[in-house]
Amino acid sequence: MNVERMIERVLASAKRTLTPSSSRRAVLAAAITLGAALGTAASADAAELKLLSSFNSTQKPTYAVLERYLSNVATIGGDSIKITISGPEVVSIFEQLQPVSSGVFDMLYTHPVFHAGDRGLALAVDAIDVDPIARRESGIWDFVDRYYQKAHGLKLVAMMSVSMEGYHLFTKEPLSPAGDLAGRKVRGTPTYHGVIRALGAEPVVLPGSEIYSALQKGIVDGAGWPAAGMVSMKHYEVASYRLRPTFGAATQPVFINLKAWGALTEAERTVLLEAGRITELEMPWIGNQIQDQEDAALDTLGVKVETLSPAMAAKVRKAFVESIWALGDKCCGEDAAALRKLALDAGLTQ
Repeated sequence: MNVERMIERVLASAKRTLTPSSSRRAVLAAAITLGAALGTAASADAAELKLLSSFNSTQKPTYAVLERYLSNVATIGGDSIKITISGPEVVSIFEQLQPVSSGVFDMLYTHPVFHAGDRGLALAVDAIDVDPIARRESGIWDFVDRYYQKAHGLKLVAMMSVSMEGYHLFTKEPLSPAGDLAGRKVRGTPTYHGVIRALGAEPVVLPGSEIYSALQKGIVDGAGWPAAGMVSMKHYEVASYRLRPTFGAATQPVFINLKAWGALTEAERTVLLEAGRITELEMPWIGNQIQDQEDAALDTLGVKVETLSPAMAAKVRKAFVESIWALGDKCCGEDAAALRKLALDAGLTQ
């Protein structure tokens, strides 16, 4: 059986009828069939890999992406690959790229903005539309892969979006009478800075684990975070308002150290790559469902919705995309420009 051809046929079918239900059936069928095909090719001893994650299990829905990827690895590869996870309590989110590049850890699940100062080009993918098939067919996926191999000694195995559109800001107080956040301090990684400034506020960089205490102590007046994260992090206890509409979507890659990659069998490599391809197709729909559940829970918990005016919402969306590409230009120069051209040519960004 030619596994690659079989997967390509499934993905081509998924592209023609890419709806939440049909894509789900297609990718699950691909996983089951591929698992059967690879079962006899698995090595006698499981490959053991150490993965460093920028998120822990309390940080839903971001951690749910990793959980889904690992589930697909297990579905496809059975017990042929064993992955153990260490989180940000072991290595700070801002310092995780180097230990994976150097081989202290084998794999990395992260958001590249944490490594913006160290040529973290994949942060710019947040400015590219969530279309996992188009991202591959346009050459964007391969471009990011080649870049990280050359710049960091890392192989890209998955580039998964958390949802279709899922960043937001939440605040202790409602919008001002002018419909903005003028004069306030709002926590956010550089991903959020364009939006925060567009709303008239001042960005404050803090790890996600410090948002709760910073709001509680009045260090910040609000925060940027995935839209489906307030419940698991209990932010609703210290913030009463969420801004809508949401904007952008986080893209979370999984990388593997090139030496660790080279030590794997062809079958093991196929498991990691196809689990990534399948998870990329699944996660936007799964993420949307998680967000719907979160919104319903926040309604029950009394977290009110503050709706931006159409003009302000458009300003926020524009500021988000422009600020992400500006970050890309700052970190990666000509490489970011080349990536943006690919995205523009494919109609996937502004």
